[in-house]
Amino acid sequence: FALIVNILLNFYERNDKIKEKFPAEVAMHYHISTGLILQEFPKGSECPVCEIRAIVEKQIVDQFLNEAVMVDNYRDKVNKRGFCAHHYDMLLAGNSKLGVALQAITRMKALAGNVTVPKNAKDAARQADAIDKAGETCLICDLIDFNMQRYYKTIAQMYGNEREFPAMLAGTKGFCFHHYAELLRNAKEAGGKVKDYIRALAETEEKNLSRMNGELQWFCDKHDYRNREKPLGASADALPRSRTKFYGKKTI
Repeated sequence: FALIVNILLNFYERNDKIKEKFPAEVAMHYHISTGLILQEFPKGSECPVCEIRAIVEKQIVDQFLNEAVMVDNYRDKVNKRGFCAHHYDMLLAGNSKLGVALQAITRMKALAGNVTVPKNAKDAARQADAIDKAGETCLICDLIDFNMQRYYKTIAQMYGNEREFPAMLAGTKGFCFHHYAELLRNAKEAGGKVKDYIRALAETEEKNLSRMNGELQWFCDKHDYRNREKPLGASADALPRSRTKFYGKKTI
């Protein structure tokens, strides 16, 4: 996991604004720096964990558009794991076409090794399975997942250790279903306050799902001619926000 650790350490070291606001000493007893948690939880998004993930994703993608391109062990991991379509699109949208091309050559050579003339139908089926399996992996996804597991644990730890954090969590608009499930899955990290943490998560999620449903309902009711003069209010963007609740924040 040397590559993973290097990228995660670089992510923290490169994020100067977070470092200035939340020094490393604050997070030294946690699985990962608390800076992004303290930054994103008060902002009022439909899922603050999605916002954290989006920042982490961008930082890791940037690594593969910059210094990672020229590091042998990074290139070796790209060779073995490659990128999913979503993250390849993010790389293509970045500012280093040459860097992407170099990594594409590495990965293309690796995948080309699976392409030979099959001896028979059985061998053709095996080759097809190998090609499909090779296309299911993504190094950037691996790194994001590894990083986010540390955030799920740290959020629970903060609930157990930080006096002001329970109120901050209760003041959020809840979470997307995926991240709510991940927070529940890692709830044991709250230690002696695990029951309080689970209850706080559930109550916060229930309250905000009810809020979201109410906003969607008013969006529908507003189409009734009897309500045409009434303000749409928060329901104006309820539909796109419901996308975040169902599936998480969309990133490009």
